[in-house]
Amino acid sequence: MLRGLILLVLLSLAALLILPFLVSSLYIDQRGITIPGHVYSKREDVTVHYTDMHRSSEITVEYTKPDGTGVSFLTACLSPADYDGMRVGQNVSLRYLRPEDVPDLPLAKALRGAQLLPTVRLATQETFSTFRLLLTTQMTLLLTGIGGGILLLLVWRIARVPVLGWVFGMYVASGIVALLVSEFPRPMPAPTLEVRQGTGIVKSVARINRLFNGSRSKGVPADQPIEVIGVEFTPDGRTESVLMIDLIDAGSVRGLKEKSSVRLDYESQSPRTAYIRGATRTFPSRNLAGVGLQGVACLLAVVVVLGGVQLLGRAYKRLTASP
Repeated sequence: MLRGLILLVLLSLAALLILPFLVSSLYIDQRGITIPGHVYSKREDVTVHYTDMHRSSEITVEYTKPDGTGVSFLTACLSPADYDGMRVGQNVSLRYLRPEDVPDLPLAKALRGAQLLPTVRLATQETFSTFRLLLTTQMTLLLTGIGGGILLLLVWRIARVPVLGWVFGMYVASGIVALLVSEFPRPMPAPTLEVRQGTGIVKSVARINRLFNGSRSKGVPADQPIEVIGVEFTPDGRTESVLMIDLIDAGSVRGLKEKSSVRLDYESQSPRTAYIRGATRTFPSRNLAGVGLQGVACLLAVVVVLGGVQLLGRAYKRLTASP
């Protein structure tokens, strides 16, 4: 009873914190007024956290608040296609939630006063479309897997069919394997259609030296370290640059560092599908072989230890056995 009450209190507090943000975002869609703005700047970046890579395409929009309190800036995440359709200085429409339209919910007014509550958005975006842009593919798959596991667990507990326990165990094991596979670095798609050559400037260089590592695990050393390279270049026929990302064998291109110049092969219709010329990408097979060898070595070590313990146990029994 007490545990249930504590859980109910925690869920109520979570809802109290989340509800103002969700409802305010929905109010922007329904009650927001249209105001003008213009694209102040554009920026593409790639971030690498352990073995997880994330690309971001953002624009900064300058606008004047309707209440006359001054100029403000909005940073909006876009898909690469929408990002390419924007130009610096271009006029855009925004939807703005006025102070009198803020939802009458606990903490909503205080959160708006602290500028934490969402109040403005591009007119072309909505609440759930913005949420989808912030979700990475890996996060989406993880949330889907967790949801499926919870549903299967509930069915098992309600139906109390023994075989469902085995199914749930297999589901969890499959999920762990799928998560490990998703974290295994693989090369980016190679340019194959209407391939052109160009030159770009290295914007970022990140290195992956360990696989399957995280905040609580050191993972395993990569037999072939990987470099995640972000290169900015202007494709033929365009006036603004794009950011391509390439995963290559570390050290396969000498002198690769930020602001250095590199040669590229890229697809004319999809310029972000590009490869750095001269780079090698043998890291998937080499790292897979390395992980396999380490797994076999660990298994053999366990077998040897268990065999040694068993032999020692038998020897001890013989020594202590009565004559």
